[in-house]
Amino acid sequence: MVLEWWERYRRFILLTAALLFVGCSYWLYQRDQSYKTDELPLHSPAYAASTVETKEGTDDSAATQPAKPVKATPEKEKEKEPLPAPLYVDVKGQVKNPGLYQFEPGARVANALEKAGGALPDADLVQINLAAPLTDGAALVIPAKGAAPPVTATIGLVQSASAASVSTTGASTAINLNTATVEELMSLPGIGEARAKAIIDYRSKQGPFRSADDLKQIEGIGEKMFARIKDRLVVP
Repeated sequence: MVLEWWERYRRFILLTAALLFVGCSYWLYQRDQSYKTDELPLHSPAYAASTVETKEGTDDSAATQPAKPVKATPEKEKEKEPLPAPLYVDVKGQVKNPGLYQFEPGARVANALEKAGGALPDADLVQINLAAPLTDGAALVIPAKGAAPPVTATIGLVQSASAASVSTTGASTAINLNTATVEELMSLPGIGEARAKAIIDYRSKQGPFRSADDLKQIEGIGEKMFARIKDRLVVP
């Protein structure tokens, strides 16, 4: 009877057993996986922890590092530049208030004359170049009418009242009448732009000067004026 029952229900029993085996195996597998998940550590992975430590270290180093100095702007640097030294000039001769005066850099002879109270009535301003710049430590002598252009020497500096360059011996720079320009001729006392051009025109029309006395042939240059400038003239 048992064999007969087995033969009849054998397939059903084997199928049921197989399903039970598969179900039990799946249930046991899911239980093992849940246990492993519960046992996982709660701390962060190694790579995450190293990233956090690196960021914290960077923040700490940035906080401890001193702040970089701020570069000064050109305006601030300009404010720190020292002011130029003033000029001291001894103004004397035919002026109302001779003496030692202080001037700002870039001042001219005209400024010195004004600061000294102006020129006296007998001052010869024709010999003076009012536009000449003042030099620190120099002496400015305003000559009287009819007097020769004064030359005043200072330590390390020689300057004439007409602002012409001179040597340490007191001799003025010589002017070559046959090559001099208008500007060079204007450095002579009493020679303005008009007379300087007249000298060059005479030279162009009449040829090179043979002697300094030929200047007397030019209108406006008489004996007195020639006497003032003849010592500075050369004719090769």
